Amino acid sequence: MDELERLGLNDKFGLAYDNELMQKKMINTARNWGYDDGKADGKVEGLEEGKKTVAKNFLKDGMPIEVVSKNTGLSIEELEKLNKEA
Repeated sequence: MDELERLGLNDKFGLAYDNELMQKKMINTARNWGYDDGKADGKVEGLEEGKKTVAKNFLKDGMPIEVVSKNTGLSIEELEKLNKEA
């Protein structure tokens, strides 16, 4: 305990300790931002793939391409390409 108190009174040790804490906080913040960005990108990608899957199913069932486009937001060109893949 005496050693901890002595180190706490040492200005150089205190500054080094504060700097280390700040660096750890900055690293954790950057990791969290990266995680959040990756999560958001994954959601967008998943929604887009889901839209395409639904569109393919509608086209297979004979739904008019204009109706599928209107309801999925996919272009006629995209849907024609998906229809060829299906």
